[in-house]
Amino acid sequence: MSLDHAILGFLREQPASGYDLKTLCFDHDAQHFWTADQAQIYRTLERLQRAGFVSARVRRQRSRPDRTVYSLTQAGSEELDRWTATVTPLPPLRDPFLMQLRFAAGLPDDDLLALLRARRIAVQARLDALRDRVSTEGRGGTREAVLHRLTLESVVATTRATIDWLDDSIDLLSALAEQSRPAPAGSQRRLFAPRPDEKGSTP
Repeated sequence: MSLDHAILGFLREQPASGYDLKTLCFDHDAQHFWTADQAQIYRTLERLQRAGFVSARVRRQRSRPDRTVYSLTQAGSEELDRWTATVTPLPPLRDPFLMQLRFAAGLPDDDLLALLRARRIAVQARLDALRDRVSTEGRGGTREAVLHRLTLESVVATTRATIDWLDDSIDLLSALAEQSRPAPAGSQRRLFAPRPDEKGSTP
């Protein structure tokens, strides 16, 4: 996704300052799927202004520094329409947690399971927050409201799938940890149930 086009999209909805774009747009509206820091936003606004996609107007304020408000130009609107109509490729995956997990074979069983359980708690907290947003912001029948709700529901669906995967992973690794523990003295661990035709098996 292009940060340039995200900013064009927000400015189509309403003119905004760089600070508003950061706090109201990226830190709130798009928080569930995209982030941007303040420096990135201002650099991008300068580039968009040089390209003629946005215009800037300084608003004087009595007790505060002057405020620069950016608006979408006709050229910027056309560029946004061109981009939204373009089929974008799948983004590359970069997940630090999966890289951790890939090389965690040397961890003790308890530490490995603790890592997965901590991740599950964090993902569950995110899911709860997303559900709250869907219940409060996912209302309204306008085209914009429906598309906003769909972005929230997309992240809810992938977050739920991640929790399912974590639960399955915890179950699998717990079973492996149990198998690797030494059997109590005088007992013999059996990893598989006896076949029905084995002697001494219970029907």
